[in-house]
Amino acid sequence: MWRIPGLIVLICITFWPAWGQRRKPVAQEETDQHKPLAVIPFSMVNRQVLIPVMLSGISDTLHFIFDTGAEVTVLDEKVATRMRLNKSRDAFMSGTNNGMIKTTIVSLNALYLKDLRIPYVKAYLENLSNLSADGVIGIDLLKLYTIRIDYRQQQLICYRKGKMPVGNTGRLLHFQLNYSTPVVDASITLPDGRSLPGHYHITTGGDYGILFNWPYVDKYKLNTLPTINTDQVVDLARMLYYINSSLPSMQLGGKNISPVPVSYSKDINDVGVFTEVAGAIGYDIWKQFSSLTINYEKKELYLE
Repeated sequence: MWRIPGLIVLICITFWPAWGQRRKPVAQEETDQHKPLAVIPFSMVNRQVLIPVMLSGISDTLHFIFDTGAEVTVLDEKVATRMRLNKSRDAFMSGTNNGMIKTTIVSLNALYLKDLRIPYVKAYLENLSNLSADGVIGIDLLKLYTIRIDYRQQQLICYRKGKMPVGNTGRLLHFQLNYSTPVVDASITLPDGRSLPGHYHITTGGDYGILFNWPYVDKYKLNTLPTINTDQVVDLARMLYYINSSLPSMQLGGKNISPVPVSYSKDINDVGVFTEVAGAIGYDIWKQFSSLTINYEKKELYLE
């Protein structure tokens, strides 16, 4: 998860015609909610949603990871160099291990997602050579629209923010925010049959099932789970060592998912500001659903 500390706030503004601010008839509002503002095709690369992006000042189509757990927009340093972007200021950013690194912020005149134009985007520069992407975008997009991730059709569908699109047939869940990252309640089943509830970050860009925070692992002795394998992952400036295991099941949105791949590392402590965060739920869980609809403004998650 990409996070900025303190009072640094990334603001994205969309411009609407003055007449668009007038109150529309209810029937017209309902029609607007039926009709998507944009339908963006995506591809799955390394278990991550990769969307096509255009930036003002460059003719090439770039590819960004769409991650609901990304609290800032990140741009690869090589792309910034090619665009000859001027540095705005320096800031500090942390990853999943809460390790702080100094990075540079640049200003993008506009970011285009097919028919959508997002002006004045602040992007944090980072070396993304370990990813198959030119950047990462998450909360900046979630805050502006109601977003549906259709895994079956591989489409990212953007609606006007506010009401849920009509036609959802799945399960409605309410989430809270940890900083600006959505957090949902779920429960895991341990090998001895016990059920353990917890609060989990919604991270559609996570290439895992569950990534536990180490304090949660230590508290509930999850490090006693049998090790399947281990791997090493570079997170910002550090090499992190992960232990991979499995749990019998997870209960989320009325669905029992079994089995569940899990990972943990002593360096992972993505702290909660108001509540204990067990960890993050990634793609290996979300792929069990045909689609996710996220209404950030109303703090609603629809699972189908």
